[in-house]
Amino acid sequence: MASKYLSSTIDYIRLLVIIVILSLLALFVITSDARPWFLASSGMIVVLALINYIDLKDGNWGRFSLLMFIGMICGFIGDLLMNGIFYITPIEILNGVMLFGIGHVVYLLGLKDRSPLLRSEGSFITRNLLIWIVSIVLVLILFFFTVFNPADIPISIGLLGYGILLVTVLGFALTKWFNEFPIAFRILIFVGFFMFLFSDWLIGVGFVDSSFNSGPWVGITYIFAQLPIHLSVYLGARGSE
Repeated sequence: MASKYLSSTIDYIRLLVIIVILSLLALFVITSDARPWFLASSGMIVVLALINYIDLKDGNWGRFSLLMFIGMICGFIGDLLMNGIFYITPIEILNGVMLFGIGHVVYLLGLKDRSPLLRSEGSFITRNLLIWIVSIVLVLILFFFTVFNPADIPISIGLLGYGILLVTVLGFALTKWFNEFPIAFRILIFVGFFMFLFSDWLIGVGFVDSSFNSGPWVGITYIFAQLPIHLSVYLGARGSE
């Protein structure tokens, strides 16, 4: 009975955190000094990821929830770096690429925890391999036509490497459609990483073309990337019970 009550309490706290995130996002959109509201909403998604881990740590989804929590911490640090709160290098976009890159590696490990990515029982999973290859080809086309900057080859190479990593995570999120996971998990995990790719593509285009004005869309699409990802953790675990 106590366990049931604890789960219900955590669910109410989780709902409250989600409402706070959406409220902060609304303030981010409507206020002129948007940065504090964006960073606060990102920080609250860290809290959401922590709640998921506390709730799920003793079950089958415990390791997955821990990896997703760590990935979100990396994302939040990346947000701080991209907004100039502190620096690793003088180049903000390079700081972000490094931290988000680490976060995506951790997210990829989380996806691997749920089901095999490329190999199962010593053999390649042909379907997953094809999805991965097609994803990389598509991001190469997108990169060279919209993001590549011949005047800044080192940064372009870094962005390309990051793009390949990000689309790799997206591709393997798509492969979860072919596993026996709850439908809410499959939808949210794919939508989340797709929005992540779109948000970072906006940043890449803005870096290459200074006249490109994405307005608040980078922040909006980023929050609507991370939020579904971490909602998928909870809904996937609950739907599997």
